[in-house]
Amino acid sequence: MDFKQLESFVAAVDEGSFSNAAERLQLSQSMVTIHIRNLETELGTRLLNRTTRSMELSQDGKTFYSYAKQMLKLNRDSIFALSRANQDQKSINIVSTPYIIRYYLTDRIVKFHRVHPDISFNFITCNNSEIYSRLQADSLEFAFCTMKLMNSDYAVKHCEMANLVVITPNTERFRALEGRSFPMALFGREPLITRSSTSTLQQEFLRWSKLNIPDIKLKVAAAVDDTETIKELVTSDVGISVISEVAVREYVAEGKLLAFPMEGTMPYHLYFVHKKKYLSPERIAFRDFILENMPLTNREDGGEEA
Repeated sequence: MDFKQLESFVAAVDEGSFSNAAERLQLSQSMVTIHIRNLETELGTRLLNRTTRSMELSQDGKTFYSYAKQMLKLNRDSIFALSRANQDQKSINIVSTPYIIRYYLTDRIVKFHRVHPDISFNFITCNNSEIYSRLQADSLEFAFCTMKLMNSDYAVKHCEMANLVVITPNTERFRALEGRSFPMALFGREPLITRSSTSTLQQEFLRWSKLNIPDIKLKVAAAVDDTETIKELVTSDVGISVISEVAVREYVAEGKLLAFPMEGTMPYHLYFVHKKKYLSPERIAFRDFILENMPLTNREDGGEEA
């Protein structure tokens, strides 16, 4: 049994098909098939019941699946731990979402690098809901997220960075609305491009919808988690969307999109999380730089700094 076999098996279950698993792993479908067949042979049992049209876990497959995921996680964690052990104290470890890194951190990292060119960065990206577990499991020093994290080892600083806005294509019917908040009634008429239900931004929008437009049925045209794809779809008049104003400034400035405030308060919250103790001088410099260069509010969670 090897990790390639485990990866193929887990990917096939997660993706629902051998072809999707092959695409995820960047392997041929025949190679995925061989890996899973060899795994079943070594284990002496069938893990997947397959037909030409469907695939489902056998009883043994259900039992083995959870163990396979644990083994893959242990393998990844051990590799990560070894790589971290070889890093010196001049490396800054940050866990965050790709969205926050792209739209909130990039400019500040560039500014910090100009002052401290010898300090390197290690970004660990994951979903917002996974940040706390990664922060705790890997004992990382810094995180940026859109939810509060409660841990006595960390200080949490709240930054109210931007409001959410409605973005539309730059067409005549929407230009007629400029200078106004986006009319709530249009949410029931215009096709809407949303994110998955696990997205923090999507959850914020759904909460806003329940409070402000509870009787309006949304017309979802697409559900996409990639911000750049959303902007391109809106530009092409596929639908409208709700997004952080920070993420669309360039598109609005270039006239590709229009952005409208939403009726009712709907801020997009950002939290900076850092370890309270045992930071190297380089990491202290980064912490202080962020605290000085992000518009922190008076809200603070996680206790006083030590």
